[in-house]
Amino acid sequence: MGLAAGLCTVLGAVFLFIKKNWNDHSLAVFLGLAAGVMAAVVLIDMLPSALLYDCKAAMSGVFIGFIGLLLLNRVLFSRIKGRDTLLGLGYLIMLGIAMHDLPEGMAIALGSELKARTGMVIALAIGIHNIPEGMAIAAPLLMGGLRKPLLFIQVLLLGIITPVGTICGFMLMEALPGILPWLMGVASGIMGFLVLCQLWPEAGRKGKRYRWIGLIFGVLIITLATFI
Repeated sequence: MGLAAGLCTVLGAVFLFIKKNWNDHSLAVFLGLAAGVMAAVVLIDMLPSALLYDCKAAMSGVFIGFIGLLLLNRVLFSRIKGRDTLLGLGYLIMLGIAMHDLPEGMAIALGSELKARTGMVIALAIGIHNIPEGMAIAAPLLMGGLRKPLLFIQVLLLGIITPVGTICGFMLMEALPGILPWLMGVASGIMGFLVLCQLWPEAGRKGKRYRWIGLIFGVLIITLATFI
């Protein structure tokens, strides 16, 4: 599951190889769908389960995950304004996404510990939002003159980080079983940050009304998968 989610980053780059111009409304729906899936996984499944294990540990984990990723993004992306090359921008975006992908892979492992279906829907959500991430990396690098074969190899290596995170998540839970509510809280915080600070605002820039279509479908998909 982690490998499939990670390789969706490559799929996003390949989409950009094939078609450079995407309709903003379609992208808004696509990003809204990813936001809806991730938000529903956190609110319906992952966070309630973590709170049942240990409320204090879960909420501490949420805070650590959200604030940690917020600070990481500010440190990484505050440097973009000082760069005057598209290649520099592309590689900074790649670095930021690489830092996201490791804990996202851990989120898949944590979800799988709850039940297989939870791990699958988290992997689906991460895979969906990895596609526009691949496009975000490829766009400035292609415009900066990077050759497609080299870009493909780099994005492929980036895609491996998510399954590595999944393996690390399983190893951590086996070595330290009591860490489960903390890690579920951290994963919830990370996913909450991605929804509130990245996916939803970016979807709004592409189409404020159309993002709601994707969000509603995403929430419905996870709600049906959880309760039916």
